[in-house]
Amino acid sequence: MKSQANILKPRKIKGEVFRMILDDYTLLKKIAEETGSRESTVTNWAYRESEKVSNYFAVNAIKKHTGLKDKQIFQS
Repeated sequence: MKSQANILKPRKIKGEVFRMILDDYTLLKKIAEETGSRESTVTNWAYRESEKVSNYFAVNAIKKHTGLKDKQIFQS
């Protein structure tokens, strides 16, 4: 019998984190660098509360810059 893969439901980023990205230019710039995107693109992601911010590299940039934990970044 095959074992099933552990598939996780995608988690949504909290609204406060999107607000943080829009208010903190340094954080926005770090996310842009980590994801290989332009700053204007990351700004649009934050305004639209896009799931693209939940990208592994973007989340790591948020964690390093702000010191937030997963529970503080993602909705439960």
